[in-house]
Amino acid sequence: MTSKHIYQLIVIGALVLCTSVVYGQAFNPYQHAYQGWNGDKIRKASPIRAFLNKFSVNASIGYGRTFYSHQINSDVLEIGPNQVLNANNPEIVMLGEYTVSGNTIDYTGVTNWLNAPSIVTGTESLDQTRANNILYADSAQIRYGGSGFNIPVNLSLHLDIDRFRIGGGIMYEMHRIKELNAKGQGTLPYVPNFNSTFMFRYFFTAGAKVYHVKGWDYNVDFQIGKVKYGKQYDKSSLQNGIYFNLGLPFEYELSEYFWFVVRPSFDFKSYSMLVSGTNNESTSFQHNQPAFYLNFGVRVKLPEIKRCPVKSCKTQLKHVHGSREFRGQPFFKEQNPKIGELYPELEQYKRKKRSKHRGNN
Repeated sequence: MTSKHIYQLIVIGALVLCTSVVYGQAFNPYQHAYQGWNGDKIRKASPIRAFLNKFSVNASIGYGRTFYSHQINSDVLEIGPNQVLNANNPEIVMLGEYTVSGNTIDYTGVTNWLNAPSIVTGTESLDQTRANNILYADSAQIRYGGSGFNIPVNLSLHLDIDRFRIGGGIMYEMHRIKELNAKGQGTLPYVPNFNSTFMFRYFFTAGAKVYHVKGWDYNVDFQIGKVKYGKQYDKSSLQNGIYFNLGLPFEYELSEYFWFVVRPSFDFKSYSMLVSGTNNESTSFQHNQPAFYLNFGVRVKLPEIKRCPVKSCKTQLKHVHGSREFRGQPFFKEQNPKIGELYPELEQYKRKKRSKHRGNN
């Protein structure tokens, strides 16, 4: 190999090296020292933005279905569409007793026992043509069941720690119910004294990402909290503990700051209505309210650095201008945080270019 050949190889190698450095900066400037920059002199993100970036906000709306079920342990008198629980139950004997004389019943009982129980006294005819009937608890189960729908609006705040997150939130929901049908004895449905109500809840939540594939994050989480029932419920009679909700949310990651979220979940909750007797004795009726929810929404993070202010800059990754770090994309745009992603050109612009090219030919 002659000295001329050696010189040519040196020149070619130098060109390749310089070209790779230049293209390396243009293609992937987001490196530890930004290739050619002193990383220690780059102005870092604001401490406040860096702190807030550890949190994400989730907002969603959806549809739910609540399923009611309860078993009655006392006799029931069917009078039209409303059921009256009689007071001849040993647990609530202080509310009075009923007596049947021929086709007539004198009773003291409880009405509106789903949401606002009250003690009533009356006399009714047992004429079967009027669909009046006595259901005896000692002969067969007395059960009612049905469902209502919910429209939940949810807002929550999460602290993200690697693939785990903890936080809290609130939910406001509209609940509507029509009637509960007899599942054991009985011929008539129970019709509540209200059609719709609003409920409010607050909760603690925790979860984790368990799988990621092709932009989709699959998670599992839970909520533990308290439900505040609407004004249609008698607060002096209502007793309820905490509720538990198990969710299986999956998220589509548009960027490292923005996700579309779909969250199916299952609610486990119940409440009791307490009825007091004349001698301070009382009993309660428990109502189970499991529910299924399907929520759609978004999860958003505040970017830890500002967007690039240079309009002519086409860099999609995090990069440097004037010793300051910037991001190259809006927070909501789909992007690959490692190599960037060029958006496909709109079809209308492609057609214009093709037409112009044909005209030039």
